[in-house]
Amino acid sequence: MKLKLIAAAGAAALMAAGAGAASLFSAAEAQSAAKAPVILIVSQDVLVGQSEAGKTIPTQANAIKAAIEKELQGEADKLKKDIENYQKGASLMSEEVRKKTEQDLAVRQQVSLPQQAQIMEQVFTGAVQNAQSKILQESQPIMKAILDKRGGTILLDRSAVMYAAPETDITQEVLAELNKKLKTVPVQKVTLADVKKRLQEAQAAQGKPAEKPKK
Repeated sequence: MKLKLIAAAGAAALMAAGAGAASLFSAAEAQSAAKAPVILIVSQDVLVGQSEAGKTIPTQANAIKAAIEKELQGEADKLKKDIENYQKGASLMSEEVRKKTEQDLAVRQQVSLPQQAQIMEQVFTGAVQNAQSKILQESQPIMKAILDKRGGTILLDRSAVMYAAPETDITQEVLAELNKKLKTVPVQKVTLADVKKRLQEAQAAQGKPAEKPKK
């Protein structure tokens, strides 16, 4: 009888311990669940492409690109005319002048003109990207406010997410507020004069003697 009582008491203790462990485990789970991140998503491509400010970029960009092409074509036409004039008057030039003129024309045709076109394209691309970045910068505080309002802890771009429930997407909310805040964004103009200045500065920098290390 005594053994049975001890066994019963042991079983009761085990049951009590098990119940206590279960309650502790449940509390730990609840605490973990309370700290689980709240993830929201936004499409930056939509903000840039569909916002009122974003829609003003393509028109400006097309106008700037047309101006760039016109300036480059003007340079090409000028070079072509100079080559024709050289060909007409080469026989009247001295050997020294003829060689110098040929070298200058070759540099303009093979180096300067391609460099100008390449740099203008780079500057143009950078100008468009800067305008797009301005839209995303203006949207940052809007996204932060919506994130705080919804109790979100993480915001991901739509491009980085394979699937997300529709209610986690705050793009349209951000877009609505962004359109109230920003109606247009300027795209910086690109001119041939600016590009030539950059080339001259780069050439001048390359021509400088290397600085001696400071003692």
